[in-house]
Amino acid sequence: MPLDAHLTALNQQLDSFLALLENESLALANGNSEQLETLTQQRLSVSLQLAEDWRRLTEQLGLPANSSLPALRLRAFSDSTPTANWHRLEKLTHAAAQLNRVNGRLIEEQMRRTQAAMQVLQSASSRGLYGADGRMNDLLDTTRSIDSA
Repeated sequence: MPLDAHLTALNQQLDSFLALLENESLALANGNSEQLETLTQQRLSVSLQLAEDWRRLTEQLGLPANSSLPALRLRAFSDSTPTANWHRLEKLTHAAAQLNRVNGRLIEEQMRRTQAAMQVLQSASSRGLYGADGRMNDLLDTTRSIDSA
């Protein structure tokens, strides 16, 4: 397969991946866990295809699959100017990396809020704030007088 065809395939996969990352970002911001589950499955599928397309490209260029973008650029265009497809690949790759970092931060923040809420609930349950029926216990027993406490 010609180099340009490999780059076109990678660019198409990266376009799909970026769309998933953008949807993931919105779902994270809105706390939509059902959508996140679906997006995670789709993301795995697209990631696997991206990895396979990348492997084929590196193999064609005689490089290991874990080669970096600059290494591929140097090998593919050592004696020529990179093509528009290559520049698009670089642009999409950097955009995906940036959005992935943002989503990672959103996930960390959501986890931090969830853990804080769990600590509050665990602390409340250990103090007996809630009864077996799920209602708050009456901590201020108005039937007791100050001298009997």
